[in-house]
Amino acid sequence: GHGGMATYLKPPNLFGIVQPGIYRSNAPLEENLEFFRRLNLRTVLFLSPEVLLRSVVDFFEKMNVQVINKGLQEWKPEPSWTPICDEFIKEALEMILDQKLHPVLVCCTSGILQTAPLVGCLRRVQRWSLTAILEEYRAFAGTRARLLHEQYIEFFDVDLVTLPEQVPAWLVNYDLIDEREEEARIQELQKELSLLDDKEEAGLPAEEKKRLRQIRFILRCREAQTSTKLVKDARACTKQSLVDDDDDD
Repeated sequence: GHGGMATYLKPPNLFGIVQPGIYRSNAPLEENLEFFRRLNLRTVLFLSPEVLLRSVVDFFEKMNVQVINKGLQEWKPEPSWTPICDEFIKEALEMILDQKLHPVLVCCTSGILQTAPLVGCLRRVQRWSLTAILEEYRAFAGTRARLLHEQYIEFFDVDLVTLPEQVPAWLVNYDLIDEREEEARIQELQKELSLLDDKEEAGLPAEEKKRLRQIRFILRCREAQTSTKLVKDARACTKQSLVDDDDDD
């Protein structure tokens, strides 16, 4: 049966996969619903201080998808109000990092105005380089990129974010683990490694061989993490402007 395939799947214009379990787009329209049915979403986080189309909300409710109108909940009738502020971004990040809400679609009316800075701040939590973050931001925002938002992303304080109990596997964030615990864990692994290393690797049972590979991989990641962190710390001391950072690869 190719019968089902006759349905034309039309993703929203600014649809993108941010990470496994996190999608981004502009506000879904009726023509996109068949496409969204395939994603098996659990949550839709809408960031604009507006409402989604009634038919879209009904569709999601029927599919048992929780729709969170964050923009509307937080909106204040001040002309200066913007969702691009610490409290709003912090709370939205804590939601999209919560594995229990995945798969999650994060969206706003334009797909850019609130969504792009939020994704930029997520990349900061993921420790992407600023150059890579801004490239992604501009690729989505195009002519609607705002210097103000780029600067917000650059100076966003990632320490504001409290990680939920269940974070996705791809977020291995050493900075948020207690340094001493981490040190102790690394020492344990190194001890285990030296014990395994003393044996003849060829003669090891498969289980131990796998463990050996695992430990080496963890320690390598840790080394890479530490060396890039040192580079980052040095870079942070010589804080460059956005413009400099662009020429800097």
